[in-house]
Amino acid sequence: MMVAGMGRAGGVSVQGIVVVAVAIFLIAGALKRARAQSVIENQVLGLQKEFQDKCVAGDLNAIGAMMRDDAIFIHGNGAVQGKAEFLASIKNGQLSLSAYDLKDPKVILFDGGAIVSGLEDLAFKPPAGSNAPPRVIHMRGSGVWIHTASTWHLVLDQDTTLAGPPPAPR
Repeated sequence: MMVAGMGRAGGVSVQGIVVVAVAIFLIAGALKRARAQSVIENQVLGLQKEFQDKCVAGDLNAIGAMMRDDAIFIHGNGAVQGKAEFLASIKNGQLSLSAYDLKDPKVILFDGGAIVSGLEDLAFKPPAGSNAPPRVIHMRGSGVWIHTASTWHLVLDQDTTLAGPPPAPR
């Protein structure tokens, strides 16, 4: 009886060695790509968190450097802003956040960029002198990041306000 990959005398055939070598090569390549994808996903999630933290801190220089000049923001109320208007709304206090948290994030990579999507909790600071607690809204948001040269830039941020409390993460 012949076993696949074995010669008549029980030795290993050249064909069997080639099949095993090709399988090892393909598996190693797939593992390498998966690790690289994971590194990029973590990098983009880190950028998203940094962007959100800088928005809370009101760091206009850092926020501006993370965005492309043609970036678009579509807010949960349907308002649309370009980069200049978004930065101005932070500078004049119209968009004054005490928290901006991303929960249950998902990253979708595409050639030259990534989409970060998840549940967001935004807490707006109460007006100066008010003892009211921050107003918290729950949203589902997506950010589109583009990679050019050696850096990433945010080009689109779109949020949809959720009615009621956010759903439990899966």
